[in-house]
Amino acid sequence: MQWNPNLFRKEGNARGYDDLYLNALVSQGQRTAARGLPVVFSLAHLANLSRTLYADLHGFVSRSGIEYPDFPYKNFPIAKRTGGKRWISIPVPQLMAVQQWINQNILNKVVPHPAAFAYVPKRRLIEHASLHCGADWIIKIDIKDFFSNISEKQVFNVFLGLGYPALLSFEMARICTRVTPLRKGARWKNSFKAHSISSYDSRFVGSLPQGAPTSPALSNLVCMKMDEELTEWAISKSVTYSRYADDLCFSFVNSSRQSAYDLQREVTKILRKHGFSDNGKKTRIIPPGARKTLTGLNINAASPSIPKEVRDSIRLHLYFSEKNGISEHCEKRGFYSIIGFKHHLFGLISYVLSVDKSKGEKFRQQFNALPWLDFEN
Repeated sequence: MQWNPNLFRKEGNARGYDDLYLNALVSQGQRTAARGLPVVFSLAHLANLSRTLYADLHGFVSRSGIEYPDFPYKNFPIAKRTGGKRWISIPVPQLMAVQQWINQNILNKVVPHPAAFAYVPKRRLIEHASLHCGADWIIKIDIKDFFSNISEKQVFNVFLGLGYPALLSFEMARICTRVTPLRKGARWKNSFKAHSISSYDSRFVGSLPQGAPTSPALSNLVCMKMDEELTEWAISKSVTYSRYADDLCFSFVNSSRQSAYDLQREVTKILRKHGFSDNGKKTRIIPPGARKTLTGLNINAASPSIPKEVRDSIRLHLYFSEKNGISEHCEKRGFYSIIGFKHHLFGLISYVLSVDKSKGEKFRQQFNALPWLDFEN
């Protein structure tokens, strides 16, 4: 429902608030509503809107319980495809509820920079790959520790920029971040002084947790200025730029290897300016004539395509699951769980569907014809 300043004034007058105070709130509310965002004045107001308890939210903002290593998240590692581990942080139910409300009602209503393709409704992976099809040269750069290098202060500036009061912006930034070890640099010093709530004092500055529902959208909004600068720089160099989460891609024609190295160095400088660093081990400079892939898609031709090895893998799983039975196939291929195998295969087929609907639909029909119901009990 659209926010109505007249009804708000009537309710405020009925509760005995003076006009000066109400005028300030109306001005604040109109700035937020003009952006198509929900009007939220305070932490108590946020608790009411998100149907959570104020005491819980105040505790999260105060960093209560941080003496316990995990609270208020459950942290666990998952293996990376490239080796090593990635830590996932799942918020406790009360925190999850308010984060989901913030994500659905605030963050998802803000459009990120056009260069950002991950975590954006109606922007597809294939569109990201299509931008770079037919290029002679490709540079792929990975941002190191992407989420954990986005600080609470940067998140605060996002909410403040959306028109929310400074104190509430600070509180929502705390709600959307988790405490991390002390680090050097201005982004990691707690200099917020617009409040007089002693329980909020903390020398710790949080970062985005990978696993919170708010982190993907916030990462895009924090990167708006960086995406804008990289886009303008790329245009000036006759380069095409786009970003998929922590993966940056730059493509161009009629160049040289030395020019590619020079471009890479310039990109690294811009990343550092915005608080990021590149993962040098993952940087790839792909020259003319070499096979080019982006986010798992072949981009050598005029349009992206699914790699042959992915299609062959799906065909193999479907064929032998039908011929030998799902259980025997899982055992031979090293799948410990039939449900896990089902999700793996369905994920591959969904990936094909997102790029080639005709081919993906054929795979899906074969998948649905397998006797999965035999293994659900």
